[in-house]
Amino acid sequence: MRAWLFNALFRYWAILILLVSWQALVTVNDYNSIVAPSPMQVGIAFLSDPEYFMLHAWHTLSSAIGGLILGIAVGITVASLSWATPLFNGLLMPMSLFFRSIPIVAIIPIIVRLVGYGSHSVIMITAILTFFPCYLLFLSGLESANSTRRDFFASLNCRPKGIKMLSFFRYLALPSAMPSLLISVRLLAPTCILVALVTEFLMGLQGLGYVMTSARSTLRMDVSWTAALISCFLSVGFFLLASAVEQKYRSRWVD
Repeated sequence: MRAWLFNALFRYWAILILLVSWQALVTVNDYNSIVAPSPMQVGIAFLSDPEYFMLHAWHTLSSAIGGLILGIAVGITVASLSWATPLFNGLLMPMSLFFRSIPIVAIIPIIVRLVGYGSHSVIMITAILTFFPCYLLFLSGLESANSTRRDFFASLNCRPKGIKMLSFFRYLALPSAMPSLLISVRLLAPTCILVALVTEFLMGLQGLGYVMTSARSTLRMDVSWTAALISCFLSVGFFLLASAVEQKYRSRWVD
């Protein structure tokens, strides 16, 4: 037990210092919980009804994962079509850049009008905002095939154009793009949590964003901060998971 405690303190000492500083700042300045709740108040708020927070955390996490999967699937498909057809790439790149440039607060009312309120609209918005980075990185990976391997495939009359384009895509371009795909997943893992949280915050239906909105309206800032901290833990955990997956599988496709 002592060894475990020592290892935890050694690994997470920065978090411990942050919590102690936070508690000291609130105590010394005698802040009201409406202004800044202490870590102890946040912990009490969570322990008072953990099922409530976990239920809404699950809504946020499931929407974020669904949006990420959909955004990556669309990004891979569009990038593959852009790689195969330069004309298609010329049409899609400006459209993708346009959608990515729209602020999230402006795109949410449009999507809600089109698909209605619900978790599916959160998934749709998350997918739209995670699609573009995946599209760019995967397309870059498809175009970055090793020159030596390109020459070898060319000697077999297998080129990125013509009858054997699919073979070239399957055996050279696609494996070359997999490291870029893993990088995009790692980068988008925390982003999709943030997008889902902001969407729920603005829509006010369910999830941690809804918890923050409803708690703010009743001046329960300890509840709001608890939801915010849970979203931070989800974001960090999702990022660490994506990083572990990248480290495990990236070596299979790296030259």
